[in-house]
Amino acid sequence: MNETEKHEEIILGAADGAVKALREKGAKNFDVYVRWNSSISAEAREKKLDAFEQARAWGAGIRALMPDGRLGFSFAAGSVDAAREAAIMALENALGSEPDSSNNIPAPSGPFPDATEYDEDAAKASADYAVARAIELEEAAMSYDRRITKVRKASVSITSSSWAILSSEGLRAVSRGTWLSCGVMAVAEEDGDSQMGYGFGYSRGLSGMDYQAAGAEAGEKAVSLLKARKTPTGKFPVILENIVASEFLGALASSFSGESLVKGRSLLAGKTGEKIFSDTISIIDDGTLKGGISTRPFDDEGIASRRNALVRGGIFEGFLHNAYTAKRTGGSSTGSAVRGGFRSAPGVGPANLYIEKGTLDSDALTGRVDNGLLVREVLGMHTANPISGDFSVGIAGIWIENGKIAYPVREGAIAGNLISIFSGIDAVGSDLRFAGRLGAPSLLLKPISVSGS
Repeated sequence: MNETEKHEEIILGAADGAVKALREKGAKNFDVYVRWNSSISAEAREKKLDAFEQARAWGAGIRALMPDGRLGFSFAAGSVDAAREAAIMALENALGSEPDSSNNIPAPSGPFPDATEYDEDAAKASADYAVARAIELEEAAMSYDRRITKVRKASVSITSSSWAILSSEGLRAVSRGTWLSCGVMAVAEEDGDSQMGYGFGYSRGLSGMDYQAAGAEAGEKAVSLLKARKTPTGKFPVILENIVASEFLGALASSFSGESLVKGRSLLAGKTGEKIFSDTISIIDDGTLKGGISTRPFDDEGIASRRNALVRGGIFEGFLHNAYTAKRTGGSSTGSAVRGGFRSAPGVGPANLYIEKGTLDSDALTGRVDNGLLVREVLGMHTANPISGDFSVGIAGIWIENGKIAYPVREGAIAGNLISIFSGIDAVGSDLRFAGRLGAPSLLLKPISVSGS
């Protein structure tokens, strides 16, 4: 029996113990979520280990539902006995809660898709392996160009998990997964000018990680901004590079949530079936996407993962739901229940949310711009208002003249509304790339206002 199998034996034993305690107390409706996480993270600086962390933790999150709709939740960490105690506490918490007819423990949804992303080699990766990869990442950034003078941070993280969900409705679901990520910040200097660039990578297995590419990305971005001029002011066509486009998608993501809908916080409320975005884009959330960071056989309530089309040809087709928001709105779960670990009850969130790619490569997109801007970095996207959709962000990137890359620019800004941005897309690139659970290709926007400093 390998380590992962041992972990699964432990968490299933804890889950069974919690179920037994619930039944002994007369509980009729409940679910038990148990998860084990093992992680290693390493940071390198000057070809040596700079920081290291290794952690192992597991615990259970338990919901108990009364016949009148009162729901209780409790959690416990690291002990079979504690899981049983948490089960009893969940029942006690239910007795003190307010009834809500939308609370429910969902029934099993049928067979699960083959969407397990697990690499045994990643699960067995050693601390020495993580340290070596962090040093490799730093060296890859440093060797990109003679103008790269230092690396501020080069980090690698490897995580493996096993989790199980058992419920009163007959569900007994078990899965496992592995995740790898890396990030590096490089500094380029020339003639008194200094610029930084960031590179990163994600994978669900060892073979999918390219540390050389992540290091080169950081170096290229830093060097590309050296001797940047100030951004021109005016109304120009703008290309959002793929990673920047995914940040804009991230600002919009909460509006697709059924949780935002029932709380009156979604930009898209009342717009199902309407054409609200450019007909050049379609937006998908796919829990079964091969290699996706959030790909899994079932969501955090045990509902089968699936592919959900949220926007098709600019038309908004519907929201993401867990069991609660589905019942509250008269719909059905989309397999979109997510937890922040065993310490939290399930909410609603995307799995792998992305804009479908188009057919134009980067040169073709650039060639469509006579005079305009390629945005490679944004600052302040987290300040976008998720209810109104208004935003104002700082930008840096590349000025385009006559369809060709001209020179770097910085200290600019764009402001507007997310609905206007996504309705003003003129063309979609073919360079789809994910940053975590969000993905997008580069997007060419119709002329928008750009402010220089």
